[in-house]
Amino acid sequence: DELVCNVMYVMAFLQHLFLLAWLWTCSATTAFLSGEGRNLWPVVLPRGPSLAASTTSSSFEPSSPIPSPTSTRRTGTKHPNEVRGDNRYGSENNSTIPSPQEVADAVGVKPTNPKATAKTWQRAWRLHKRMLPVLHAFDRNKPPDSSLSLAVLWWKALSGNDASSPASDGGLSYDLLPRATRKIVSRTVRQFYPRLHHANVEIRTAYLDRAITKVVDTARKSDASTRIRLILLGGGYDVRSIKLKERGLIDEAVELDLPQVVEAKHRLLTNRLLKRRRKMTEADLPDMMPIDLNKIDDVRRSLDEIVTQGNESEWKQWHNIFVFEGVMIYLDEGIPSALLRICSNVLDSKDLSGSLCFADRLENIPEGYLSDAITELTSNGWELNEWLPKPGLARHMGQASLLSTLEKQ
Repeated sequence: DELVCNVMYVMAFLQHLFLLAWLWTCSATTAFLSGEGRNLWPVVLPRGPSLAASTTSSSFEPSSPIPSPTSTRRTGTKHPNEVRGDNRYGSENNSTIPSPQEVADAVGVKPTNPKATAKTWQRAWRLHKRMLPVLHAFDRNKPPDSSLSLAVLWWKALSGNDASSPASDGGLSYDLLPRATRKIVSRTVRQFYPRLHHANVEIRTAYLDRAITKVVDTARKSDASTRIRLILLGGGYDVRSIKLKERGLIDEAVELDLPQVVEAKHRLLTNRLLKRRRKMTEADLPDMMPIDLNKIDDVRRSLDEIVTQGNESEWKQWHNIFVFEGVMIYLDEGIPSALLRICSNVLDSKDLSGSLCFADRLENIPEGYLSDAITELTSNGWELNEWLPKPGLARHMGQASLLSTLEKQ
């Protein structure tokens, strides 16, 4: 039996090597766009009540220069170098979504392959989906691929193993993967992958890490005794809470996700991560709450429970950071906006401080329109501070702070 297992692991490894070589050939080139980019992104917005008032206008012009598209929705002919669809991105193309190069420059990572066609992206997607069962063929802790969360774990392991990337996690994601097959995304091998889906996920990972760091720095400059709580709605198999706790950026992390995801992640953390990292303990792990985010009343009760631990004087010591990453696109219509509203209401009703960091698909915002983003967030109790849309499904990235009662009026 052990011999058969070893043979199957070798076969899986060879199959993935073949996949890697084939994807490399199909990617057409490994060259990246050169140059610094225009450095217009992200858009950093002014603070104060005047911002909310400006949302009634059809356009918003912050003090810093940003691309100002004149058309309401861009149409055009297909270009051979377009990435992931028929739209061409970037300010030079009159698009509200910056190009992969512009976004990558803004967060300090390498861009996705500029020469990869839509067919190449789709082919890579299908092949990786077919390989997941092979990679986990003998995995006793195999987690479900709920809303692509398992695929994203493999993609994050690639950037997580890149010490030069701002999305590096020191191998935390890697340590959640099966012993034999994870070698295909090891530090040595990962550099040979064409920059496709994992590079797109790396962009949002780097952005969120940076946005959260900025929020923490601001909160602690205001009051050095402030404690930081990270609340991830739809955490999947992400290791951000562990990484940031390890770095001393946060004091506590709570993750809310579907029961089957929470159960599977608990197995991965206890059966793999803690065994592979002997110095790590249960105290280093996030608290996890099983919940269906489509059930709004349940979410409200859970968030109330999280932010009101201890007595009221203890509540005030915490700055709560809500994080959404690639989860809203899988929720029922109307739920994403409702979740934003619940998060702000839970804090505002108890006079608590908090922030919002997201890399997701917000509702009521076509493409990357800044004015619509301001309207959507303001109407749900948040003041947009930074805006950086990007190509892909989870195309809206930004950071917001809680609107005060005065600002809401």
